[in-house]
Amino acid sequence: MNYEKVIINTLDSFGVSRSYTGYNYVVYGLLLIIEDEKRIECITKSLYLDIAEHYQTNWNCVEKNMRTVVTSVWKSHNAALLEIIFNKSNRAKRPTNKEFLKYMYDYVIQVKNEIKIADRLIPVICPVSNAYCEALSAFYVKLSRMME
Repeated sequence: MNYEKVIINTLDSFGVSRSYTGYNYVVYGLLLIIEDEKRIECITKSLYLDIAEHYQTNWNCVEKNMRTVVTSVWKSHNAALLEIIFNKSNRAKRPTNKEFLKYMYDYVIQVKNEIKIADRLIPVICPVSNAYCEALSAFYVKLSRMME
């Protein structure tokens, strides 16, 4: 499975502009976290520095530009996806960059585990209603076709 496509499709579903510098930082940062989950624990001392080195900038720019993407996602009109990934109804304010990356990481890993098992699509259970969700299943089918 191509994690980068899942991340990009998810950000696009929120309507995040690809012109944001932080867009690439978020994608690259999540790919680094997928390589080594421990990176999420030290984002200022490790993850931001790795991203900054890759894009030849400084960690302050990485943090600020990622925050812009997080704000854009949080203001998204895709309420259903916000609820699925971030449980937005139980949160008064936008997540921090670290929280955002953790939620996104969990979601991307979940998508990998739920799309197909032994090439068989499985029903997707909505985390909110705890019932079968046809819309989520259709989304995963579409996503899996795009990744093939």
